Amino acid sequence: MTNETSDGDSLWVPLLTHYRAGAKSGNPARVDPERMAAQVRTISPAVRQFLLAGSTGDGWELEFDGFMDIVRLSRRQEVFRGTKVLYGVLRPTTEEVVDWAVRLEASLAADGAPAGQYAGLAICPPIHPGADQATILHHFKAILEHTRSPVAVYQLPQVTQCTIDRETMEELAIDKRVTMFKHTSGTDSVAQKGPISGVLLLRGAEGSYVESLAPFGAYDGWLLSSGNVFGPVLRRMLDLHANAATERARQLSSIVTLMVEALFESASNVTFGNPFSNANRAVDHLLAMGSSWRESPLPLTVKANPLPRELISAAEDIVGHLPGITPNGYLGSDDR
Repeated sequence: MTNETSDGDSLWVPLLTHYRAGAKSGNPARVDPERMAAQVRTISPAVRQFLLAGSTGDGWELEFDGFMDIVRLSRRQEVFRGTKVLYGVLRPTTEEVVDWAVRLEASLAADGAPAGQYAGLAICPPIHPGADQATILHHFKAILEHTRSPVAVYQLPQVTQCTIDRETMEELAIDKRVTMFKHTSGTDSVAQKGPISGVLLLRGAEGSYVESLAPFGAYDGWLLSSGNVFGPVLRRMLDLHANAATERARQLSSIVTLMVEALFESASNVTFGNPFSNANRAVDHLLAMGSSWRESPLPLTVKANPLPRELISAAEDIVGHLPGITPNGYLGSDDR
C-alpha cells in the first residue's frame, strides 16, 4: 500500500523502540506499541520518514516477536499514514538476515504492508571482524537473491567490525533494488568519492549537519537518531538550507551539534544499552512527561533496565529550556 508521502525529503529518523514491563516480575521488557505511537504522532509534523528497528531502535537486541510487534504497529493508518517506512533487519550472520527478511516479507504479503510507503530493508554487513570485500559482497548478494524488497545498505563498523569499500558499494548499486546507503562512522569514505547512480546517500553521524549536505558536503540527506527529539530543529535547518539561508542554517547546526555532543557524553557513562538510544530516550522522557518526569516511572531499555535518573536529569540541564519541553508533556496533553 502506498500513501501520500514526502518524496525528496532529506530527513530520516531511526525511531526509538519503547518498552513496558513484562507481565510477571523478572520477565523481560515487552515492546510498547502505544507508547511508540504517541511518539510518532508527536514528531510526525517534522519527521515523515522512519527506520523501524534500526540500531537506535535496538534492532540488534530485539527478539523476532518484538520485531513483529513493531511491524504490526507500522500498519496502523492513524500512526503511519503519509510516511515512508524502512525496516532494519539487523542480525549478525547472513543466514539470520535472510531468515528474518523472508519471514518479514511473508508477513507483509499476507497481513498487509505498512500504512506508509514501504521503502524496504536496511541491511548491515555481517558481524565479522575485518571481513574482506568478497565476504561482504557475498553477504549482500545472498540477501538480494532471497528477497524482493528494496535494500538500504547500512555501514555500521562500530558494530559489524568491518567496512564496505566504495568499489563494493558501486558493485552492489548495479542491482536497482539497492536504493540507499547510510554511513554512521563519521569517516564518510564512500560518499566523499561522489554520487552513486540511483542511490540516496544518507549520513548517520551526528554533528556538522548542514555542512554534510550537498553542495557543501557529500550527502543527499540524514538518517539521524537525534531526530527522535530534535526533529523540528533539524527540519528548520533543512528549510533554511533549501532557501539558501546558509549562515543561519550553520548557526543552528552548531547549536544542535553542541547539545547532541553533551547528551551523548552523558549517556556514555551508562553501563548498559546503546548510548544513542539512551540519550534520545532521556530527552524523549522529558518531552513525554514534562515537569512531572521525576514522579513518572523511568523508561525501560530493551533489557528491562530503567534508564538512570541521573541521565535524565543531565538531559534536562542540557535541553530543558527548549520550547518542546512543556509542563504536561505530550503524554499529558488533552489530545493524546
